[in-house]
Amino acid sequence: MKSYKIYLPLALSLAIIAGIVIGKQMNFATKSMALMPYDVREQKLRQLINFIDYEYVDEVNTDSLLDLTISDLLRKLDPHSVYIAKQDVQKSEENLKGSFEGIGIEYLIHKDTLTVLRTIKDGPSEKAGLKGGDRLISVDGKAVAGIEFPEQEYGVLLKGKSGSKVGVEIYRPTEGQTKLITIKRGKVPIYSVNVSYMLNDSVGLIKVDRFAETTTDEFEYALKKLVKQNMKSLILDLRDNPGGLLRAAISMSDEFLDDEELIVFTKQRSGETSYTYATKNGQFKRGKIAVLVNEGSASASEIVAGALQDNDRATIIGRRSFGKGLVQEEMTLKDGSRVRLTTARYYTPTGRSIQKPYTEGYEQYQKEAADRYEKGELTSGDSIHHTNQEQFVTPGGKVVYGGGGISPDVFVPIDTTANVLGWLYHYFSYGQLEKFAFNYVDKNRKELNQYDLTSFQENFEVTQEILQKALEYTELDMKLEELNDPTLVVIKTRIKGLIGRNLWGEMGIYPILFKNDPMVLKALEILNPAIIKSEEIN
Repeated sequence: MKSYKIYLPLALSLAIIAGIVIGKQMNFATKSMALMPYDVREQKLRQLINFIDYEYVDEVNTDSLLDLTISDLLRKLDPHSVYIAKQDVQKSEENLKGSFEGIGIEYLIHKDTLTVLRTIKDGPSEKAGLKGGDRLISVDGKAVAGIEFPEQEYGVLLKGKSGSKVGVEIYRPTEGQTKLITIKRGKVPIYSVNVSYMLNDSVGLIKVDRFAETTTDEFEYALKKLVKQNMKSLILDLRDNPGGLLRAAISMSDEFLDDEELIVFTKQRSGETSYTYATKNGQFKRGKIAVLVNEGSASASEIVAGALQDNDRATIIGRRSFGKGLVQEEMTLKDGSRVRLTTARYYTPTGRSIQKPYTEGYEQYQKEAADRYEKGELTSGDSIHHTNQEQFVTPGGKVVYGGGGISPDVFVPIDTTANVLGWLYHYFSYGQLEKFAFNYVDKNRKELNQYDLTSFQENFEVTQEILQKALEYTELDMKLEELNDPTLVVIKTRIKGLIGRNLWGEMGIYPILFKNDPMVLKALEILNPAIIKSEEIN
């Protein structure tokens, strides 16, 4: 379990960074922060920086020092007020906009050579004819293969303004030849809806991994597609979704709630309260809904889950969510850097504040979920009924809890049947397994190209030979005969899914992983019990 303690805080910190942006577009104008010229505090700061610049014993980069000082200052306020340095603004905006300008590939560095894992759907590289497995030899005549080429430099060479062109020389192993391909850079989508598909004749599933500017359009399209396929019930997967834009969460909630039902309200320090209600619009006002959440579901994810739970519209399944109920407003500083400052708290329709406590400091705040795991709350019973959690009652008479995250209606523990190894693979070893899966696909691409997505899902088998090679590749000191059956199922499922992702993207992995996913099976049991065999649930 030590691996969990080491890595989960890192994962949660990434969730926190992504989740803090929820208030970026809350109908607030972006503000410029300008201190008064004669403000004593500004003079004090300027004087200190000047002393360091001219009098300190060693030469110091005071710009970097100031960045750290601002970050430290904001962290003292709360865990979600944050400083964004000027050089990081563009990347931050790209994640929120749901797109960037470039050529659109996912890649890894394989034997000192950038190797295309897959092209992004509808991106410039796909349109130009790049394929998974292609090796980049040169970019605009500059050699990049077989040398110690800094990985960060690839982005500099390949990204660029829409409409500009870049010439890439590639080697394609399946054809045994090099090619020169000219790619016209363009807008590359960063999809926030991972997958949407029918699990059976009546139950659909949509997985959303964040809330960006494009999420509303993506989600509406996915929902419309499933409704046309006669979907009667929906599983909305918000697990490990760290949040994003509030308006995207509101739009998603509006798809399910009746006109004038309360979605969320916010309170500022002054006591000013803003209420947001559902409208008549929406494609799925009547069908059954199950929302999947876990300890990585934060911010906008919690707004959606809380709105549907408090209006008795959905069954929340999983484990208690992260507990982020603070709203940030973005302010631009004169040098182009930005500050996202907490300016309000948001509340679910019953009046719950789901912000968990942060009085014990930033580090403790980060590791709260890890502590819950150590206490056994994530494996044997989540902390749903803490004495410090205030009780609220929904219009339908259901008791819900405030004071730290959205507590599920149906608790599903972390699956420990596969022992520590299964847990380790579930959370931490995708990196190594991804590399193994790529190597397997790279060596067997011609054979694998004979499959289509459906035949791969139904007929491809991870053999004992493949499994043994995977264990050897990841350098685990384990033998096949030492692994119990649940552990083997966990590992084989992930290997197959990652091979599928190399070939077909997200649709190549999630339907495989979800086939035996405990939360998905529990949702199916609740939404459509007649078609679920009891042995599949146990």
